[in-house]
Amino acid sequence: MSWQLFGASAIGTSHIAGDLPCQDAHAYRHTGNGFVGVVCDGAGSAAYSDAGARLVCTQVAEALADATTPPETLTLELATDRVAWALAGARNRLARRALAESHELKDYACTVVGAWMGAQGGWLFHIGDGLAAARLADADTISAPKNGEYANETFFLTGHDWTTHLRLTPVEEGCQSVLLMSDGAMGFVMDKGAHQVYAPFFEPVARFLRSSDEAPGNEALQATLADERTHHITGDDKTLLIALAPRA
Repeated sequence: MSWQLFGASAIGTSHIAGDLPCQDAHAYRHTGNGFVGVVCDGAGSAAYSDAGARLVCTQVAEALADATTPPETLTLELATDRVAWALAGARNRLARRALAESHELKDYACTVVGAWMGAQGGWLFHIGDGLAAARLADADTISAPKNGEYANETFFLTGHDWTTHLRLTPVEEGCQSVLLMSDGAMGFVMDKGAHQVYAPFFEPVARFLRSSDEAPGNEALQATLADERTHHITGDDKTLLIALAPRA
């Protein structure tokens, strides 16, 4: 059996009020015994960050899905090199698009949070805010947001120093599920302090998705993110990607 993969992005009320597009995006790909998942959050101050987020998600997911070496067999150094290569390829695509459209690279700014998993573990990778959580039997492995010196400042793939902000976190064998989210979803997916996944939210969602096919599962997840109750928590765009490991 393979991993079950689900994802959705919902526009926030602040973007609706401002007549702005959803600047979040996500992509996922099955691999031989694992998966690649990527969530990108476009910078609110960047004019074309929605396009940047979509391009980066798709390109990075495809590049890592084509890798022939299982991620769990790689050292931190080799895994970092492979992920950085995939990110650099997406960044170069953005630079070419910016040139062709007479824009600047920073106009497509987005954060990146992702997972590259095999049959026996893998890696979380991260630039900027948002959060990744890998759920094991005894604890959650968390890749937390990394922000700048000032409020609402974070780091983007389009930054000149993006490689210094790329972080990889190993995930051990026995992972039961992986959650990737933009910062807009953290307020209800994670517990207070964002130290672990908030079980009262996640467990019923996971039970439903376990019994669902991809399309209806994605529709249900989309409806959950767009629910009016989330509007009381955040006005930001919300993206959540959930990967459920094959049952033993």
